[in-house]
Amino acid sequence: MELGSGKTAVVTGGGSGIGEALCRAFAAEGMSVVVSDIDLGAAEGVANSINDTGGSAIAVRTDVADRGSVKELADAAFEAFGGVHVLCNNAGVVAFRSAAEMSDSDWDWVMGVNLDGVINGVTQFLPRIIEQGGEAHIVNTSSSAGLFAPPGMASYVASKQAVVGLSEHLSVDLEAVNVGVSVLCPGGVATKIVEAGRNRPDEHGGPEDVPDFAEPIRQGIAQGMPPSDVAARVVDAVRNNHLYIVTHEDTKPGVEARIEGIRACYALNG
Repeated sequence: MELGSGKTAVVTGGGSGIGEALCRAFAAEGMSVVVSDIDLGAAEGVANSINDTGGSAIAVRTDVADRGSVKELADAAFEAFGGVHVLCNNAGVVAFRSAAEMSDSDWDWVMGVNLDGVINGVTQFLPRIIEQGGEAHIVNTSSSAGLFAPPGMASYVASKQAVVGLSEHLSVDLEAVNVGVSVLCPGGVATKIVEAGRNRPDEHGGPEDVPDFAEPIRQGIAQGMPPSDVAARVVDAVRNNHLYIVTHEDTKPGVEARIEGIRACYALNG
């Protein structure tokens, strides 16, 4: 689809990391941007920066796990700019725990943000997007963990693989209404994802520090791909209607091992 002036992008988790980079990339294309984040101060910082450099942006505080909050985001976006043409369901969190270690609150928090956040974005925006007519695109942020299963983060893997499946379904289901779909499956990107517990809601146990064993992961991610590089790939995928967006060659063996394992099981039936 064509990007540019007169069109609007909505990005959840837009206050930092990949989300911030997406906001800036779409603004650079001449689009209006709705910067959504649970941290309103972070969202306002990004929106103000875009406005100060000649763009057009607003900030909206959104808890993507709360469908009512996402409805308010949709209301604000359509009221401010009259339409939404690119929706990035990007907000995400991680808990570094195996299935045996996960509490009910751990599951509720991670699945609420990573999966319900995408579902809420689809349910609250899609009917209005279809009603407005014309081309549109949805980008759902998964992870390389959505394509294969690294150890030690059961809820993250479960949520991200569900996002891949939902996106694959939507790409077929929405073709007739001219709404494209992409699923972003990045590897290590220099973001604050490891520190996601800083915004953990009180109802799910409240804010938490990065566990000691995850500190090397945080340091490794800090050296990862710049978010701006990821955003550039997303813009290209939206423009050319690519379903899958991958970023790191070092995640390819994990994907291929999964595919080969499935093929081997089919061979047993032959």
